[in-house]
Amino acid sequence: MQNVHVLQLQGTGDDEYAWENAGVFVKYEDAVTKLAYINAEYDVLVFTLDDNARIEVWELEDDNWGY
Repeated sequence: MQNVHVLQLQGTGDDEYAWENAGVFVKYEDAVTKLAYINAEYDVLVFTLDDNARIEVWELEDDNWGY
């Protein structure tokens, strides 16, 4: 089993309450780094973890997909 970390941002599309994926990462730290990079593009703190940004952990299953 492999865990992935999905960075999600709220309010980036037409629906200000919808969550949209901003990236999928193997390491939690990489998702945090991407969030910092996104905020740096705006020159202000736009997205804050546990407010309008979140990192969900998903567990992947390898069913061997026919191999």
